[in-house]
Amino acid sequence: MAIASEIFETHEFHYVLLGIIIGLIAHHRVFIYGEWHIYAPQIIVSHGVTIISLLVARLWLGRSNTGLAAGTMLTVFYCYLCSLTTSIIVYRVFFHQLTRAGFAGPWYARISTIWHVWAARKAKNHLILEKLYREYGDFIRTGPAEITVFHPDVFIAIDGPRTECIKSEFYDFLYPSTALAAIRDRKLHTTRRQQWNHGLTPAALTEHNKKILGHIDMLVKIIEADAVSGSPTRMDEVLYWFSWDAMGDFVFSKPFGMLEKRQWHQLISGLRKGLFALGPLASAPWMIQCGFRLAPRVGALKDWDNMMAWCTDLMKRSLDTDYTKDAPKDLSYYILERDNTTGGDPMAWVYGDSLQSIAAGSEPMAGTLLCLFLHLARHPRYAEKVYDELIGIDVTDRGALSQLIYLNAVINETMRLSPTLLTGGARKSGENGVTIGGTYIPPHTTIIAPRWIISRREDCFEQAKEFIPERWGIRSDMRHNPAASTPFATGRNSCVGRQLSLDTMRCVVAKLVKKYKVRFAPGETGDRVYEDMIDHFTTTYGTLALCFELRE
Repeated sequence: MAIASEIFETHEFHYVLLGIIIGLIAHHRVFIYGEWHIYAPQIIVSHGVTIISLLVARLWLGRSNTGLAAGTMLTVFYCYLCSLTTSIIVYRVFFHQLTRAGFAGPWYARISTIWHVWAARKAKNHLILEKLYREYGDFIRTGPAEITVFHPDVFIAIDGPRTECIKSEFYDFLYPSTALAAIRDRKLHTTRRQQWNHGLTPAALTEHNKKILGHIDMLVKIIEADAVSGSPTRMDEVLYWFSWDAMGDFVFSKPFGMLEKRQWHQLISGLRKGLFALGPLASAPWMIQCGFRLAPRVGALKDWDNMMAWCTDLMKRSLDTDYTKDAPKDLSYYILERDNTTGGDPMAWVYGDSLQSIAAGSEPMAGTLLCLFLHLARHPRYAEKVYDELIGIDVTDRGALSQLIYLNAVINETMRLSPTLLTGGARKSGENGVTIGGTYIPPHTTIIAPRWIISRREDCFEQAKEFIPERWGIRSDMRHNPAASTPFATGRNSCVGRQLSLDTMRCVVAKLVKKYKVRFAPGETGDRVYEDMIDHFTTTYGTLALCFELRE
């Protein structure tokens, strides 16, 4: 305050005006164009260093010529910041294209997404958006340049074959590394996906499934040991141990050993903590950049950094491995073999792909299986229908399992009710904007499509919140708009590991249902699975203890 008073006492109004003009120019000629989240760390550091340096110089050097010059520059810089901030707020509130288009939403959402970061600090974004949906309807402005869409046509509009939409700024969270699921350039994504497809051919899947069957057998043995001893099984632990072990083996031929030791691996526990940070920050990608690049060894970000270092180390080892013709090959082999056409630093792609393939394959599959067995325990008649289908079926025969009506219906209904991405998967409209359900969304707008709410719409699915697998078979009339449920996404952005994931889930369910009856453990209701569910881009569910009884 003393410095500000001194400024105005010396009548340095022309310096104030200069700062205001610089702020207006910076906004309307620089920052208003393009994307700046990648440069957020440099912008914040450079501005912070500048203002601190000038402030220290002004206070330290006093009324010397240098000190007075620093004071003058400080005046200009203060006014520049105030002008820039004010101009941005006024533009967003009154003149932004979404304001002119008249989208409804909380008034403060026009100014910044910081409100959303704070509201989602406990990783319950699906509940926040569900509340907004009930208040504002299908199209809500949830940020300065962000629209959350609850209309069921949104998925085909943003991911369909004719879309011009790209992935949003959030997907740069691996920067400077990148990965298939994080590629925002459509042509580059197509090229990279072709490379991945080489590691997911029918022949490669057969090889991968042999490895995964070993982990399924180990999962069954753990459950059998609990069944024989009469102990409940913590499904929220063993299913995640299984999926992480299987994916570690699938990607690097190196499982984490969690099933064998019946305990969490330190790296996986850390990575899950790191993932937790992504949920609250999803609506502010610039904060993610600042966190990962300015404080990579702080708190949960340290755990993320450790996991990235582990993947990097294993990929380097894979580079040095000489694969014989008949030796079993993991995904890293196929990625490294074909990694020659995407440009840039090839190792940045390799490291990002390795982390993506493990995390993207583990968390969703385990979460789906957890919810599936919750529903089977709650509705044992469906477990018996699946069991009846399995009589005389080889539970390791992927082709035979894919034809079983109730087995696949149970999986499809679980994925509808428990989507992997509750609110994630943001897209950004192209140069021509995009029309969804008759509503035009202007160009360069971030579009959020919360699967948790859309897949439970009553106008899309009859008795939408109920677990009714028949809607995917004999009661197809209960599906009014099946496009509202897209658990693996659609179009070019669909999950590249879809077939492997489905094959694995079918086999796990078939093996366990054919061998055991399942029920809740004493005192267990299953309610905590959804009550304690957290939305951190992917989904982590609450605890579930089940008892398995050997069939006669």
